[in-house]
Amino acid sequence: MDFNDLSRQIADMFPRLSPQLQRAAHHVLQRPDDVALKSMRKVAADAEVHPSTMVRLARAFDFESYTGFRDAFQQRLRLRPSSYLDRARNLQERRAAEEASILLSDVLTTHGANLRECFEINGPDAFIACAEALSEARRIFVVGVRGYFPVAFFFHYVYRMFRPNSILIDGRGATFTDDLRIIDKGDVVLAISVHPYSFEAVKSVEYAKKRGATTVVVTDSLVSPLVQNGENVLIVNHESPSFFHSIAPAMAVVESLIVLLVARGGEETLRAIEGSERHLREIKAYWNQSAKQTKKSSKPRRPRSP
Repeated sequence: MDFNDLSRQIADMFPRLSPQLQRAAHHVLQRPDDVALKSMRKVAADAEVHPSTMVRLARAFDFESYTGFRDAFQQRLRLRPSSYLDRARNLQERRAAEEASILLSDVLTTHGANLRECFEINGPDAFIACAEALSEARRIFVVGVRGYFPVAFFFHYVYRMFRPNSILIDGRGATFTDDLRIIDKGDVVLAISVHPYSFEAVKSVEYAKKRGATTVVVTDSLVSPLVQNGENVLIVNHESPSFFHSIAPAMAVVESLIVLLVARGGEETLRAIEGSERHLREIKAYWNQSAKQTKKSSKPRRPRSP
């Protein structure tokens, strides 16, 4: 039985399952990759059920053991489209068979699961260690290219509202390696990349290590090439129903780092943020409709001709 047939059977039988089996069934449909990759005990713990419940769930669908049940999930993982084109084609095939609302629901469910897993896998200690490394940096070199450039830019932009020592390495004019040249001890390289890993991100972490700088890495696996030279690592799941990977978990990670940095920044950080806000107001960075209306209403009216 393949995964699609099994998932349909689970959905059809779901109302007739016991509450514990429903909890387990909901979890395996929501986190199919976990079923394929994690042990039965770990899946059961994540679903907040006893391991025997997973065995009973498998038997409810005529599998002799949990191993046979898991085979369908592992086959799904092996056969899942890998290229952008294959994934896009798969999306169109799904659209032909499913309502748009199902696709959108899949997006919401997947992103919710990604975010929850991100914070469960890393834990507070990993976030705190990364925030401490960043807070002690003489300079922070931020690296994120192509799809992850928005994540790198977001960190750089918000961070500079309260500290001026961030350098965004964006490679304009083919100057990527030139920007790396000045990295030294006391600096931190914040590199963000997932599979397929960007050459620039991997090389920036390697170079930082050679120069004696500290590294903070946001990536998708403990076997990622960025981890080999990364001292502080945060893992994100980039699974997405789209043809392209999701940047939402990585964005949540860097936003969390900003939260921790501001929380520990003290009065100096507050003064810097106040100054940034004042500067934005002075240069009229934001649209102010009420001010425009007030200006219009203050204009003197021309007297009507007799």
